[in-house]
Parts: sequence; C-alpha cells; structure tokens
Amino acid sequence: MLSKNKEENILKFIERLPEALEERKLVLFIIDGLGTNKIKVPRMFKKITYRTVFPSSTPTFFYSFHSLLEPKSHGFLDWYMRFDRLNEPITIPPWRTISGKELKLKKDVKKKDVFPFKSLSEIIWKRGFSSHYYTPFPYSTFTIATSRKAKITRMDYFSQIFPLPDEDFIFIYWPSVDLILHKRFKTETFQIEIEILEMYIKILWKKLPRDSMLAILSDHGLTKVKKRYLLPTIEGVYPVGGGRVGFYRDVEFDKVERNIRKRKIPATVFHIKEIEGFDGKISKRCVENFGDIVVIANNGIGFKYPFEKRSVFDVGYHSGKSKEEMYVNVWTGIK
Repeated sequence: MLSKNKEENILKFIERLPEALEERKLVLFIIDGLGTNKIKVPRMFKKITYRTVFPSSTPTFFYSFHSLLEPKSHGFLDWYMRFDRLNEPITIPPWRTISGKELKLKKDVKKKDVFPFKSLSEIIWKRGFSSHYYTPFPYSTFTIATSRKAKITRMDYFSQIFPLPDEDFIFIYWPSVDLILHKRFKTETFQIEIEILEMYIKILWKKLPRDSMLAILSDHGLTKVKKRYLLPTIEGVYPVGGGRVGFYRDVEFDKVERNIRKRKIPATVFHIKEIEGFDGKISKRCVENFGDIVVIANNGIGFKYPFEKRSVFDVGYHSGKSKEEMYVNVWTGIK
C-alpha cells in the first residue's frame, strides 16, 4: 500500500485507502499542521515522508482528500477564494464570506458550487464499506457536502470516539496543532499538545480491534514568518489565496510583477502553468475562483490581503513551498 519513495505525493497514499479497506478495518487520524514534526507512535509503526499538495494548505488538501483529485483538477486552491455570485471573497472549507455570513448548502450555495465531485465516502460506500467521520465541524457546508453516505459525529474531545464504532472506515480530524503553530510557533504549548496527542494515539492503538490499520498523517506543515507584506490591489483586482501564496485574475503578468517589485515584497511571480503539478489541462475553477498569476512568498515572509479586517495569523504560516510546509509524515500500523 505504501511506497518507499520520499518524493511521492500524499495523494498516492490517499488513493489507496479504498483498496486498503478490502483487507481490514481502517482508522485514519489526521492532525492538521503536524507536517514532519516528531511524534511518538507504537514501535511497530512504519513512517514514510510524502510531499503534500500545493498550495500547502488545509483547503487544498481536503478538497484533494475527499475527491481523490489533484489540485489542478478540483480547482479549490486556498483559504480565500473568489465566488462570482458574491461581491466579496469567501473562505473555504468553512464557506463563509469575509464579512462573516455562513453560506448554507441548498440555501446560499449548491453542492455543485461547494463540492461538484463524488466523495471518498461515496466511493467507499459503493464498494460496500461503511464510514464514520469525527470532526469539530460536522455542520459546516463543506463537511455536509463531502461526507455523503458517512455517519458524522461532532468531536469536541478526544475520548468521544470511544467505544470505537463498528464502521469499516473511521476518519478523525483534529485541528489543534495547526491552531497552536499559527499563534505560538513551537512553544511549550506546542510541545505539551504533542504529548497529549501521543497519549491519545497510544490509547487509540490499544483500543483498536484486531485485523485493523491505524494511519496517522497530516495535511501540511507550517513555517515561521518574521514579516507580513500587503499584497496590493492592481487595477481594481484584489488578490486571493493563503498565508504564503496569492493569486491574481484578469491582470497582466508584467503588471503584477512590477507591483510586487515596486513594493519590495520578497516574493516570486509565476504563471499558474509554470507551477509544478499545474501543467497540462487544469480546471477552469483554478483561474475563475483564484487566478492565473501566482505570487509565492520567499522564506520567512507572509502575506496580508486588502480585505482583511484583522491579522489572521501571528507567527506560523503555510501554503508556500518551503520544506517545512510541503512535507508530511505518514505513520501506519497493522494490528
């Protein structure tokens, strides 16, 4: 099921999940933002390092996770996204406007707006397997759209998953590491959280029934940012994107490059097709919802956006191309 090639994309691992269920029960524990940070697991576990999706962000990863598609094929590329039916950017996966309005499924948006794909839970169900999703965000528009045919439980605390349910595929999402690293990058708070996670993994492994697999992985890592730069509005066009990657639409490449250089922003400008993984045919959503001009921050640099009312992050950032952001560990154990 796993490859020894450290450059293999995390999607190759995810694509094999339905196949793994043919052999045994599977529990998948995703720790948001863990990247390649060390964590103690039972000694019989195997660890492999994968390259994650780009942009190295939670929205990009989970759109790929639930659709089994590359970012260039699903076209949902980062936290801030354009949505032409509205006059303001929205945040994904929450599907919330920057002014705070929740976009409800079937009321404000349709499933084809939010997730126009067959989901992993549906693929697993068609193969005859059941799924149970544990997440702190069970009622979000994104969760509802991506978890069809799965049972969903709101997870407010770790012990809520016990006793383990009978479903064949158990998916656990936990955001604590990402939240901590954004605000308190690798402080004592982070170290203590790792110890708590290690204890939870130990208990989870002990409670796991025989002939089961436990997989522990992350969506991305984070890097420390020393300074933030405001990405400018150019010819009335505002940028969208994430903490370390921005997108412009309907603006000439040279004008973006000149504006970035004029403001002395330490970043590099690319056309989207120059980005690794975005060659060949790409979804029209990439350009319509984001743009075809991509600005990637240099190391130690983060972005601010013209429409932000407050600083979203303080220290830890992601969505760029540094090794800290782009590589994730996967641990697997078969009981």
